[in-house]
Amino acid sequence: MNPIPVLTLLGVMTLLPCVPALTCQKSSAQAVRNVAELPLRWWGAGEKTCEVGEGCQDLIMLLYNGPKVNLVIIKGCTKVEDQEPQVIWLRTGPGLSVVSYTRVCRHGDLCNDVNSTKILEDLPTPTGASGRKNGGSGWEGRGGEGWGEIVIGRGGRL
Repeated sequence: MNPIPVLTLLGVMTLLPCVPALTCQKSSAQAVRNVAELPLRWWGAGEKTCEVGEGCQDLIMLLYNGPKVNLVIIKGCTKVEDQEPQVIWLRTGPGLSVVSYTRVCRHGDLCNDVNSTKILEDLPTPTGASGRKNGGSGWEGRGGEGWGEIVIGRGGRL
């Protein structure tokens, strides 16, 4: 057997462009907070190298029930097509509503970089709570910015 065709094929293969896999933030977390603590921000997500062709996903969901809000965060790799940022509101009745933010990106490593509920600009201000848009939250004085701050672990609670 002549090794020249095999070596030629290997040489040509090394010249072909390689599509690198993305690295995405990876975490999933859930927490129940008072609505007056919004907006919240978080950090501490891990990283994951995706399979070739996968994109990075951000999913942030707030479930409002009276004065409480349940925050769900999912970050990671997905096979879903790219999706521009999308906010969806669902109001099911008095005292209960859901708002979600989803995005899938492939433009660079760690592109799923949402780290706060500030992306949901049209959140309702609870009755009797100070307006969040000028920094008055239940966490005023912590960091001086009026943000509730939480650290997320790898797949844990906030």
